[in-house]
Parts: sequence; C-alpha cells; structure tokens
Amino acid sequence: MIQQIDLSLKEIKFAIKKLSTNDLIIKLQKVNFTKDAQNVKNCASYLLFSHQINILTEENRLRLKSSNFCKFRFCPMCNWRRSMNVGRELFKACKKVEELREVNYLFLTLTVKNPKMRDLKATVREMNKAFSCMSRTKAYKNAVLGHFKALEILGDNTSAGEAHPHFHILLIVQKSYFKSKNYLSQGKWLDMWKKALRIEYEPVIDIRRVKSKGNLTPLQSAVLEVAKYSVKHTDLKNLSNDDFKKIIVQTRKMRFYSTGGVLKEMIRIQKIDDELINKDELREPEWIEIEEHLYTWKDGDYRLDNIKNTTKSKDQKL
Repeated sequence: MIQQIDLSLKEIKFAIKKLSTNDLIIKLQKVNFTKDAQNVKNCASYLLFSHQINILTEENRLRLKSSNFCKFRFCPMCNWRRSMNVGRELFKACKKVEELREVNYLFLTLTVKNPKMRDLKATVREMNKAFSCMSRTKAYKNAVLGHFKALEILGDNTSAGEAHPHFHILLIVQKSYFKSKNYLSQGKWLDMWKKALRIEYEPVIDIRRVKSKGNLTPLQSAVLEVAKYSVKHTDLKNLSNDDFKKIIVQTRKMRFYSTGGVLKEMIRIQKIDDELINKDELREPEWIEIEEHLYTWKDGDYRLDNIKNTTKSKDQKL
C-alpha cells in the first residue's frame, strides 16, 4: 500500500512566500508598473508536485514538478526559489572541486561609496569592470582557483535616495594558501580593489576565512551567505515610491550572479533562472513517481485540486 505523504510543511513554505508578494504588488501598482504587478500577482498560481517513493528504502518525498513562476527580479517567491537553487548548484560544484584537490574557502566583500539611486546601474557596471580587471591580475590568478560573485544593492542602513551596491564573493583557494607566497593580506586586497576601481578614497572591504556556523559546515555557511537574496522584499517595502521606481528601472536586465575560474563551467547561471526555478531535480534512478498532486491558489491559501496516480514500474526512471 502506498504511504500517504504529509504536504503541510511544503504547502506552508510556498504559501508564506506567496502571501509576501502582496506588498510588492501594491508597491508596483503605486508606481504604475501594472504589467509587473500582474505578473507577480499571477506567480505560482498553481503548484504541481511529484510524489515519489524510493525503490530501495520505500521513503516518500515531494518534488516540485512545475509551476508558473513570474521570475520578476524582486518577487519574494521567485527570489526564494532562485536562492535555493543557486545555493544547491554552488554547493554541488564546490564538492566536485573538492574531489579533485584540497581547497580552502574565503569570503570576500567589496564595496564602493554609496551612489545615488539614479546612478545604480552605472555604478554596478563600473564595479563589474573593476572586478574583471582585478581578477586578471597576476596576484589574483596565482591566489584564486575560482569564485562565485553575488551582487547586493541595499544595506541595513542605506540613506534615502541612495543605493549600497556591494559584492559578496566566495573564493576557492589552495589548501596551502595561508602559508604560501600567493597569500594576500587584507591590505593587499584593498590596494587591488582600489586600483581596479581607479578611485582616490578608501573603499570598505573584508576578507576572511570561511568558518562554520551552528551545525553548518564552513562551505554550507558560505553558500548560504553568498546565495542569499540580492534585496529583501522588506527593504523594498520600506523604500519611498520614488526610490522604489528607480531601483526597478536601474536593475532591469542586471546580472546578480557570476562565476569564474574552476566554477565557470560547473554553474550555469542562466539555466538556474530559466529551468531550475520552475522545478526541483526529479531524475534520480532510485526514485520513482507514484502520484501528481496539483495545488492551486485560492482565497489566500494553496488548495489541493487533484491527485493523479502515475505509478511506474520500478525499472522505469522519471
């Protein structure tokens, strides 16, 4: 007899994210971005789950099979999905690197002076150029095996009318990095970043060895930090309508993640946006689908509309 699976926890997570889109929808309507507002409103109006059973252990699990996510950059639902999938792909890639060599991880934060909100796009463009320049230097290439770079555009105490663009970067280095001639001090990182930016002031930077937090390994801790949202929806909610409108315009088609070195061919950022937001990983040989569970958004909650039996033979893969 097929064991029934409890959907409640998964339902709650999706429902919370869906409800949190309301503030964004209202904000978009106030600044007359009606098309974006409608897209966010329609986001994840249905969720099709694959109920699967492990043919070896008979364990049950759920995986999202499809949905209609809007993929709007600041949609709380899509940001949640994007962050989870970016983190998963980054963790898998780093574990593959660890299979080939012994490595350490560093966490680098690079900032610039806060620009006016209207200058955000131009500032980020210059930051990306500067990082590209820095990553081509001999000192960087000798020290760093690969990197994952994430852009965040607001801070906890960013002044009205300003943005706070900064990079969070996970660096992969040799295990012997801290005792090698390729070691770079914080002062050296500061000099490299300042030179790449071609500025006179002293930008704030931070470089530190990745450490574990709580029950997480150092790598898990770093992945969670670097794969987090580019902007919290609560920060957007607190922006003035004028700043909110500017941040939407300034970030159109902006890239928030990039990779380099040994991670460049392992992580496909575009694939994460185009494919992995819409569904979970399904194709694993030991798991077979037995049912589809269709949920639709009605009256502020996800309601089970249909359960379809799709049992396949144990020799057949999804």
